[in-house]
Amino acid sequence: MLLRVLHIGKSETRGHDFILNAKFAEIDAANYDGLLLPGGRVPEYLAHDPLVVALVIKFFSSGKALASICHRQLILAAAGVAKGRKCTAFPPVKPALVASGAHWVELDTMAAIVVDGNLIAAATYEGNPKFIQHFVKALGGNGKDFTTDKLRSLVKKR
Repeated sequence: MLLRVLHIGKSETRGHDFILNAKFAEIDAANYDGLLLPGGRVPEYLAHDPLVVALVIKFFSSGKALASICHRQLILAAAGVAKGRKCTAFPPVKPALVASGAHWVELDTMAAIVVDGNLIAAATYEGNPKFIQHFVKALGGNGKDFTTDKLRSLVKKR
């Protein structure tokens, strides 16, 4: 028997390290102005965590800014908060969003951003500057201060 292993040309790079200082169960949405769900692949697991799903529902239903990028929209789909809303994401997430009742907005670029009420959705990290601008604006700030160069200066180089 011949076994052939194919590589599809995709690879992933490790993200940034963060010190965790709270557990999902300890978060009270009333103490925050918004929730940003950063990109990455872990939402494939977090979308099945009842505490995470409940937290997203609390933020969304309270009308607070809810920003999500890349694969994180899987959590929005699991929480049911994308239903009836315009949304985009990394393309493989489309079936989950559509199945949850979201109105999929086709990407014209991987930097695409869609804002529908308090929901801010970005396709990939390529849209980070605009994504952050929209989130900061939703929080009541001046999102124009967040340019690509400004964001790059804030990221610690390895």
